[in-house]
Amino acid sequence: MKMTPTSFPSSRLGLVLVAALVLGTSAQQSPTDLTYDGPITIRKGGTYRGNWRSLDPNKPAIDIATREPVIIEYSNVEGRGTLIHSAFDRANVTIRNTRGVALNPNLPASAKRAPGRFLNMEEFESAVVENNELIGTSGMYFRKYVGDPERGQTIKVLRNRALNIDGRYSDGEDQFSSTGYKLVQFVQFNDIKDIQGAEVAWNEVINEPGKSRVEEVINMYGSRGTASSRISIHDNYIQGAYPVHPGTDKYAGGGLMMGDGGSKTKEGAGGYIIAYRNQIVSTSNQGIAIASGNNIEVFENRVISSGYLPNGTPIAAQNVGMYVWDTAGNKQHGTFYNNLMRDNLVGWARPLKSPTAQNPLWLPDCATTTSGQSRCTGNRVLPGPITLQMERQEYERWQDKLRDADIVVGLKQNR
Repeated sequence: MKMTPTSFPSSRLGLVLVAALVLGTSAQQSPTDLTYDGPITIRKGGTYRGNWRSLDPNKPAIDIATREPVIIEYSNVEGRGTLIHSAFDRANVTIRNTRGVALNPNLPASAKRAPGRFLNMEEFESAVVENNELIGTSGMYFRKYVGDPERGQTIKVLRNRALNIDGRYSDGEDQFSSTGYKLVQFVQFNDIKDIQGAEVAWNEVINEPGKSRVEEVINMYGSRGTASSRISIHDNYIQGAYPVHPGTDKYAGGGLMMGDGGSKTKEGAGGYIIAYRNQIVSTSNQGIAIASGNNIEVFENRVISSGYLPNGTPIAAQNVGMYVWDTAGNKQHGTFYNNLMRDNLVGWARPLKSPTAQNPLWLPDCATTTSGQSRCTGNRVLPGPITLQMERQEYERWQDKLRDADIVVGLKQNR
């Protein structure tokens, strides 16, 4: 392992990166051609490139233990536990053009261990995650932002590609439990408060039935932006959210959960979140939901599900396309208010109810005007039947959208 001193311009955080670690081969090589180093602990800021693997479910492949800005780029990371981890060090991390592959923990189901997170950050200052590839991981977890908005410290999750977010418990060597699982997400914010400039955008997430087990693909739990800078979730493509056995199992997950975690106090409640121009396809129980919080607005999204798996099996937990519903009864505490869904396109079939049945919208707790009229207006319902072909057309629409916007999702070529 060789440290090479490198000069960097001052970052917007006011710190100077002073070292670069360059190891192994880049993320652009075929994974079968790679040679991996063992786990690494980063204690000094800088730019790091390499290939790291941890075969110990209790040890991250990369542990970031510094407040100095760290960039991980053009790398390959895999492991039986968390891939990239930082907790309680007020970390400032950028991860880009990196492939993360979760390996089966190879533990008995009684250990209750699912594949590792691609990134797990707690009590951190800043995280930028862009143009990465996630395979079989349990996604990204952000808890307790302690950054300074005046210094540009925030969370950005942009242009990543993820396949099969998986919370199924390991059940021995290369096996998964058919019943046990952990609640995981592609992105979860937990207790992220008063953040400015936060953005989750232009990501592609595809979960295959029988190979994944995600709860909500994106979940905002007790998290909020500000009145002048709302958390922005936009232009994502999300396909698939299923229980372990989609043809028979109950399931409470779905696509986007914009407000989760009820609170009796305004300090604890989430809010100031917007979601727009997302495409949500076949996410079972719900497409987009607001279940708690305040000042949450969902608009101009496309939410479509035929209610069938790709093989034609009806989805047992198929429920509702979009809802605004105070599930925790927080209106009485003054923490659930000003939440609305408008100008969305929804087609959400319920084939187990009847061949033409739909349940596109459930809006009992939508915000109202001063005269008592619902502000959830302009939503359009696609005429049925909603078909698997219509779902496939959404992916084609996504590809056209990327091309028109000149957006590259996933790994970029090393330059």
